[in-house]
Amino acid sequence: MNKIAYLFLCGLLFASCQKKNDSGTTTNAASGTNTVALQPITQEGIIFYANNVDKAFEMAKAEKKPVFVEVYSESCHVCQSFIPVFKEQQVSDFYNKNFLNYKIEINSPEFQSFILGRKLFVPSLPLLLYFDENKNLVHLGVIEPKGDKLVEQGQQALDPARRSASMKKRFEAGEQNSQFLVDYAMYSRVTMDTASNRKAMELYAAQQPVGSYSSETNFAAIQKLIMDVDNPMGKYFITHLPEYRQKFEADLVKNVAENLVMSSLYSSFGSKYGSQKIMQMRDYLIATGIDPQVSRNRVLLPLINAYFREKSPARAVELVNTHITQVPLQVADYQYLLRYFNEHSPDAGYVTSAQTWVNNALNTTQQNSAEAANLYYELANAYNRANNKTEASKNAQKALTIAQQTGGETAKIQNLLGKI
Repeated sequence: MNKIAYLFLCGLLFASCQKKNDSGTTTNAASGTNTVALQPITQEGIIFYANNVDKAFEMAKAEKKPVFVEVYSESCHVCQSFIPVFKEQQVSDFYNKNFLNYKIEINSPEFQSFILGRKLFVPSLPLLLYFDENKNLVHLGVIEPKGDKLVEQGQQALDPARRSASMKKRFEAGEQNSQFLVDYAMYSRVTMDTASNRKAMELYAAQQPVGSYSSETNFAAIQKLIMDVDNPMGKYFITHLPEYRQKFEADLVKNVAENLVMSSLYSSFGSKYGSQKIMQMRDYLIATGIDPQVSRNRVLLPLINAYFREKSPARAVELVNTHITQVPLQVADYQYLLRYFNEHSPDAGYVTSAQTWVNNALNTTQQNSAEAANLYYELANAYNRANNKTEASKNAQKALTIAQQTGGETAKIQNLLGKI
């Protein structure tokens, strides 16, 4: 089985590999690790440690060893298939000699503090990560549960010329075969290097015949590696969904399409989309089977930002005014919109609508509440931007009076009054 096909199998099982951590282990709230001494959790095969990642790296540094980390789930069948592999003699001898070995369960506090804390993305389980003694990721593996494959990954991790961290230089030097591009795209995805991922998958797509775009292997690439809806394979997928639904489970196709659109929309490059492009993304979401109103909700903020960038704030105001007739908003929603327009709108032409938004919000909350104080404060900011000092002062005074009565924050309101 090739690597990308195996990735497809892991992807199918990934969603079922998550459950609550019921171990009852006492953890350190600040670090996500517990405070007991580091103890091995396996006595045969690869000697793994767990539950104190900082101690593990201290030990690794003392022993001058890199650290091998298996990110796994207790309910993951693929992860369980690695257990006997870890006990194979050639595997355990190699890893116990060359690495300090550690396990992180995906539902544990350490997953949040160590893996996500390093801005690492986990596309499938198990994910094999290799760190130097200073906690820098140098290599990763997504492989079949075979001893020779596991040893091979460890050997690559030990070789500066072959490890994943060397891929960017190798790519720039011209290494571009399909398997390398898959590996480089995976490493870029895990490390959230969007630009490198896009470059690798653009070249990968160019190497594939269009007729193979809906193959199992390339569907796996779309599912786990492609982050850009405008990648040729991604674009073909999103515009030929019925073809994929005939070959793959319909809910999976829907999830992959939804994730592809959303990852593009909220990416660094998606933040530069124009309004027409964002409306196209909305239509893509609807085509996947997402409710039209939900689809409109998801593109609301990106579309507002696009109108601001295009120097068309009036269209942003019109968009919000239409939106609030379709979707009932909470007070917090109005507060957010007011603050967002105050901070980002190119001009204060929204102030009349801002008054309407505040009136709508006040109809859903108590008049003498912290929420009301915040609403008046934001409205005062809007009027101040519009250079209407009278209304700005009046609303700021209302905000201050209510804040004083409710014991709320007054410093920012007094600061605004000083500016008015």
